[in-house]
Amino acid sequence: MRLLMLKEALPAGGAERQLALLMKYLPARWERAVWVMGDGPFADVIARDGHRVDRCPRTARFDARPAASLWRLLASWRPDVVHSWDWMSTLAALPLCRLLGIPIVDATIRNGIVRPKGAWQRRLSQATSAVVVANSRAGLAAWGVDAGRGRVVYNGFDPERLVAAQTSRGAAREDGPCTVVMTGRMVAHKDFSSVIAAARRLDRARPGGWRFLLLGDGPDRPLLSAAAGDLVGRGVVAFVDPGLEVLPYVGQADIGVLMSNEAVHREGCSNAIMEYMSCGLPVVCSAGGGNPELVVEGETGRLVPGADVPALAAALATLADEPETARRLGDAGRRRLVEEFSVERLVADMERVYLDVLS
Repeated sequence: MRLLMLKEALPAGGAERQLALLMKYLPARWERAVWVMGDGPFADVIARDGHRVDRCPRTARFDARPAASLWRLLASWRPDVVHSWDWMSTLAALPLCRLLGIPIVDATIRNGIVRPKGAWQRRLSQATSAVVVANSRAGLAAWGVDAGRGRVVYNGFDPERLVAAQTSRGAAREDGPCTVVMTGRMVAHKDFSSVIAAARRLDRARPGGWRFLLLGDGPDRPLLSAAAGDLVGRGVVAFVDPGLEVLPYVGQADIGVLMSNEAVHREGCSNAIMEYMSCGLPVVCSAGGGNPELVVEGETGRLVPGADVPALAAALATLADEPETARRLGDAGRRRLVEEFSVERLVADMERVYLDVLS
């Protein structure tokens, strides 16, 4: 059976990592290929694994060449299933897929909120696809997709990275500062500002007792770095661009944090949180979206209201003061990741979707 993945680009992001995992671990009975309009590091990762990657960059807003390239591929290769991760690629493929009888799986729901920009295009993409897949129940609920057409397929965690996470885990903190890590693209919907405010609050209460690693890059990084300039100067906060792999840095930390700006964004099934769990870190995160489906309050971490700096600081202080509690939560989180969010489960659930649309 032939499976064609469609993506606008393959940058270093969570959805792109999940696409690469499916390409890598689906059973051999699926001959698979990727068509992409842009580029990015995961295109090379997939190609190195021996899979076909057709790249047709879009050079202008109304450039018709990518759509023509996709239609030629659909007509010549004749996939049994098309799995589209972006509304633009879904709508580009739709006319010929309808003509050739190829079902489309829509995987455009990757978070737990409906953003106004592009909302009607995504709704059209979902309405014209055979099945809609989200990586959280919160995502399906936010978009109002009914149980008959919607499926939840949680993200999986690469077993090779799970081994790497174990080896990257640093020694337990004794008398040094408590290290907190947050990883993510530095854009408006990731609330690094609240983490910086909590760092300043905690540093005032316990000078020298804290170290915050903020991992990532993006357009907001210069403003965030300027806002935290005094903390950076004293070694309380460090900004690091980790590239494609964050685990060596996450493994240095004691606590993993993910705060979202819930006015504009709510997580689906967060890859960043899964990375914290893989390293055995207790997680503190904002409570909206799909985070409660991944982090169990009081068992694997703490859920706090979005933008609530005092609540975030209090949760971090409690875990720093109670290392046994932090260790228990972190160990439970790693077990939950292994048992509930494995690649085997991701592949089995996704393959079930493909077979459903074929039948």
